[in-house]
Amino acid sequence: MAKNYLKVFLVNLLITPLLFMSCVDKDFDLNKDVDLTLHVGGSNLALPVGSTDKIFLSKIIKVDESDILHLNAGEYSLLKEDVINPVTVSVPTTTPIYIAAVNLESPNLYTLSGLTSRSLRSATNMTLNVPTTTADFSINHQNIPVEVKSIKSITAQNSGVKATITLTLSGVTSGVSYDFKNLAITFPDFVVSPQLTNHVLTLNGNYSQTSLTKTIQITIPSFDFSNETGGVLAVNNRILQLNKSISFAGDINVYGLSTSTVTGEVKLKASLTVEPITISEIEGKVDPTINVNINPISLDIPDFLKDDAVTLDVLNPMIRLNATNELDIPVIINGTLNGYRDSKLIQNSTVAIAGTTDNPIRIDANGSTSICLSKTGQGGPTGSKQYAISTLGNIVTKVPDQIKFTMDAKADQSVMHKIQLGKNYNVGMNYAVEVPFEFGSGLSIVYNDTIDGANSDIKDLDVKKINVTTTVENTIPLKLKLEATPIGTDKKPISGISVTVTGNIDPCNEDGSVKESSLTIDFKEDVAGTMKNMDGLLLKATALSPDTYYGKPLRSDQYIRLKNIKAKATEGVNVDLNDK
Repeated sequence: MAKNYLKVFLVNLLITPLLFMSCVDKDFDLNKDVDLTLHVGGSNLALPVGSTDKIFLSKIIKVDESDILHLNAGEYSLLKEDVINPVTVSVPTTTPIYIAAVNLESPNLYTLSGLTSRSLRSATNMTLNVPTTTADFSINHQNIPVEVKSIKSITAQNSGVKATITLTLSGVTSGVSYDFKNLAITFPDFVVSPQLTNHVLTLNGNYSQTSLTKTIQITIPSFDFSNETGGVLAVNNRILQLNKSISFAGDINVYGLSTSTVTGEVKLKASLTVEPITISEIEGKVDPTINVNINPISLDIPDFLKDDAVTLDVLNPMIRLNATNELDIPVIINGTLNGYRDSKLIQNSTVAIAGTTDNPIRIDANGSTSICLSKTGQGGPTGSKQYAISTLGNIVTKVPDQIKFTMDAKADQSVMHKIQLGKNYNVGMNYAVEVPFEFGSGLSIVYNDTIDGANSDIKDLDVKKINVTTTVENTIPLKLKLEATPIGTDKKPISGISVTVTGNIDPCNEDGSVKESSLTIDFKEDVAGTMKNMDGLLLKATALSPDTYYGKPLRSDQYIRLKNIKAKATEGVNVDLNDK
């Protein structure tokens, strides 16, 4: 901003009114031996220069001068967008779960003692009561993936596994037949099958054989541990272990009992075998490794923000994240931002990125999530999750040329997860770092530049003092302070000349309307003959927030206009028209 503005002063206010006095009519034939040094203006040569057109910010801050300068609906901001390297997440497969064979045997259900001899010779039909009989039904699997912390349910591959039950009435010959009367086989409460009612298989009916084979399908989920304490079965040291019982009880109607058909103690026996269970999916608490690697964010700093004295007090910088998560697991993210300039860590630029216990920064499961991290917790895109990071402005207090974003991503352990073992899931993210040009009270933009090349136009002029005055119209919501140092043709400051800038350019009014300020630039030759050695100025412009208000955005249609420009040579001008 300072470069364009002060060039207007130097060229339009100073050089132009003086150059016109050095023009010579070529129709005059003057001998070169004649001294053509003229003194113009006496002690007070005043030259009205006029006014400038409006100098819009769009002509001063040009978005094509840096790949991070951006205009959104006419408002300026710094914007950097990129894609984060995609993350692949998986939990490995495991060996099948084997359930040891289960055997149940009732006590003796029938005895011949005490019966009459006639009864012994005749076949007897009767109902035998089977008391509750139990056996262990246990899981002991020692190869659960380390990522699995607890399990609510297990789903087997191929829609489940089969459990085969063989029931045998022992101690009788094939001449005995029987049927079950509400014989209930009660399975452990974690076994899931559509053939079970409240975990019970109830048998009724007539069977002519002394053994019966019954198959049930353990389906989806195959095992459900939600009845355990906390609704899950903990996994300790990769071991899944649970001891439960299976039982039967009820009545058997028996036909044909006699001395010739009873061979010993009459017992009901049951054996149960379960196919090996290859785990397809686990529901529970899972903590897979989620390595998010974000390449350093490079920023092409605009010239007017490069000075070491620049301090940006930005009201609401933002980092927007858009994530797609194939996992049926929400992901909580935390992280750290560090700003660098010329490969060196900027002091006090470190920013911790974290939510709260009640409101962590979370990427939703199985879908897309828009997240906005901002200084105020407001201003993000519609529908985005917004989080306040009060120290976020520290990352741009001194504008970095590189930001390193270290992200820590973890599965949210406050909810249940589902994950298929051995399957690769993708988590993808892209980001936008946006710094709207809405500044707080601590703003200080210091811009240095050089305007040179004027010596060829002023070397033939002998000027002692120059006074330039103007009225400045300003609709930009920043206060501007200008300083100038004269330089010679070697581009180094020269002594013998004083340049004094009196007054500042006041910011626009709070409602954005134009504000007028008076500005004066005085050039004084302290050592005779040094003014003609000047080639230009080293310029320093400092932009500050208004004293009474701040936070107005910088817009491309805001402008500065100079009017009533007057240049005065208070001791006249000596013009050397001799050929050289």
